[in-house]
Amino acid sequence: DEKGDKMSKTRGNVLDPIEFLDRYGTDALRFALLTGTSPGNDSKLSQAKFEAGRNFANKLWNATRFVVRSLDAEGVDMEIRREKLTTDDRWILSRLNRTVSSVAGLMDGFQFEEAQRQMYDFLWGDYCDWYIELSKTRLRSSSDEVPSPVPVLVHVLETSLRLLHPFMPFVTEELWQNLKKCLPSGYLADDSIMIAPYPEAAPETFDTEAEGIMESVIEIIRSIRNARAQYNVESSRWVEAQIYGGNLAPAIAPYSQAIEALSRARPVTFIAARVERTSDDNTLVLVLKETEVVIPMASMVDLDAERQRLEKEIAQGEAEVGRLEARLSNSEFLSKAPAAVVGKERDKLSVVKDKLERLRQQLGQFKS
Repeated sequence: DEKGDKMSKTRGNVLDPIEFLDRYGTDALRFALLTGTSPGNDSKLSQAKFEAGRNFANKLWNATRFVVRSLDAEGVDMEIRREKLTTDDRWILSRLNRTVSSVAGLMDGFQFEEAQRQMYDFLWGDYCDWYIELSKTRLRSSSDEVPSPVPVLVHVLETSLRLLHPFMPFVTEELWQNLKKCLPSGYLADDSIMIAPYPEAAPETFDTEAEGIMESVIEIIRSIRNARAQYNVESSRWVEAQIYGGNLAPAIAPYSQAIEALSRARPVTFIAARVERTSDDNTLVLVLKETEVVIPMASMVDLDAERQRLEKEIAQGEAEVGRLEARLSNSEFLSKAPAAVVGKERDKLSVVKDKLERLRQQLGQFKS
């Protein structure tokens, strides 16, 4: 079970597979049985793993529904022309084929859990969370000069379903058949995903340059999202963002609209030089791997209200530190209290001091 104890009816810790099949589905059970396993170790099974399998199946279902709805009723040219691919197209194709290559090696070595984990990370993370979200900007565009992402959306999804089929056969068959109905005649020649050829990697699609550019775009979006979360910015509020991209600026600039939409930042502007902060500068500078993001604090919070809130929390923290230090310097307390209690108080003092230091650093960004 999830605690590492062997399942037995006497202990009452048996998970009935029939019950979980009815509740979560067969593919969720298969997913759960592989998750977190490794050769030579016991497999710990928990309800959370069943729920993760069900959620993954739902994610695949929603992604396929999005792709099917994106197919033009009049038909789309499904041929992928490399000369017309955007950077994010090249990135997702490179990530797909790297995943196919890695999964093939892992399956040859009977490392099925790691193979499943990599497919999960690619489909949920790279494809659903990022490529599909980035593609929505192009799908909303009315310009004929903007290439449609639909051929790549379909190709990556269809290939991924075949890659995942041995692990989750039922949902992949269902989704593959639904996708096939909406595609031009002859695009998928086989009658079933079961007899369709298993994917093989295409090394010519590996694109280190595109992967580096998209890694920076994703890092920028994540950093702005994290800053919003750190300062409890309302979801309806748009923040301002200035980006120093260095040599990557020309490649990142086309994704300014996507950065705006996915991080709730407007306007997003690109600056030519790094920002040198001064003592009275109320800005948040996020130093990333290849880029920097500068967010004026006034665009995120009410400066006066935030300053007052931080000052109040700091005062409370200082009072708590004083109380704990006084207690820990009391010889009578130290001699009579159990060692566990004294240790707990010292740990609490360390946590409060750490929080107090972080609060003072935040207050330093709100100069009068």
